[in-house]
Amino acid sequence: MAVSRSLLLGISAAVTVAALGATYAATQRPAENSAPRAERTYGELPPDDFGGPATALASPYASTRPSASPEPKKRPTRPADQNPSGGPAEPEKAPTQAGPPPADGFPGPDSTGVPAGKKLRVHRGDLIIRSAGKVVDGLEVHGRINVEAPNVTIRSTRVIVPTGSEVAGISNNNDSGAGMVVRNVEVLAASAAPGVNGVVGRDFTLEASEIHHVTDQVHITGANVTVRDNWFHDNYHFENDPHQGGGASHDDSIQIIGGGNITIAGNRFTGAYNAGVQITQSISDVNGVTIRDNLLGGGGCTVNIAEKGRGPVGGIDIRSNRFLSDQRIDGCAIIHPSSTKVAHSGNVWHDSGRAVALSRG
Repeated sequence: MAVSRSLLLGISAAVTVAALGATYAATQRPAENSAPRAERTYGELPPDDFGGPATALASPYASTRPSASPEPKKRPTRPADQNPSGGPAEPEKAPTQAGPPPADGFPGPDSTGVPAGKKLRVHRGDLIIRSAGKVVDGLEVHGRINVEAPNVTIRSTRVIVPTGSEVAGISNNNDSGAGMVVRNVEVLAASAAPGVNGVVGRDFTLEASEIHHVTDQVHITGANVTVRDNWFHDNYHFENDPHQGGGASHDDSIQIIGGGNITIAGNRFTGAYNAGVQITQSISDVNGVTIRDNLLGGGGCTVNIAEKGRGPVGGIDIRSNRFLSDQRIDGCAIIHPSSTKVAHSGNVWHDSGRAVALSRG
């Protein structure tokens, strides 16, 4: 898990964007101005930032992997009831290329991210959105999007997050961005670097999106969040992560550090090293989380619940999920402290259909 100092203090509304290299290749570049744009607010964008030719996108994965040995070491297998948090650092690990979507209809490349044939226009620099109800549609943003107004919608957009500082691709982690909707969006880092996250904040809905090649795909910092029908894959993991005091990255598909009324439904999770869903109470109590109808994989234990000294986590309902058998701790689908009660039903192993058991840690 990667709870950064910048998340605890609130994501800054404006970040100086470093010049982006050629790590994100395209077989045909979208139309754009010859000079990079200066950082501006969304309301100042000229009309030609919309429409334009479709982006013909080559695979970004080959140039965005961290350097690593081809066969990274694994942590030794431990009993299923032992909490993996705080273990020894591991060698830096390149993400494993995600395979095709499973045949049973969980989200994948055909159902998430920017719709096929959608025309995108390049914008270089951050977008700071301060107009209530604004709709962002059809951009390829080489920067980050920070939402500081209510009821903003971001759709059919690709966000390529600059590296060199700890940032998030899309954030409403402030007092003004409630009601944000993110739909059919792709978020990834411009190059392999620790500390780059996907979507961060509270009071938002994320759906039908693809987030990959970042550390944490989703970081939930408060209440009223719905995450549904998304594809999370290929987290970055580093042996020496400066945001973890030089220890190994704590990369999660979703990390919840505070809040309630949170629903995680119908998503596909692969590729996280620490956890598929990590629930902590790092900044406030967590009470009211439903995890249902997902294809869940990755992590030491795929769903890892910790109390962080705040007492039991309340209102945890985990049901009707299918779990991949790829945990680093064999058979550890769900781990929780004995003082935190978990309602669970209908959770099975994807390969066998056998019931999943809870682990205590």
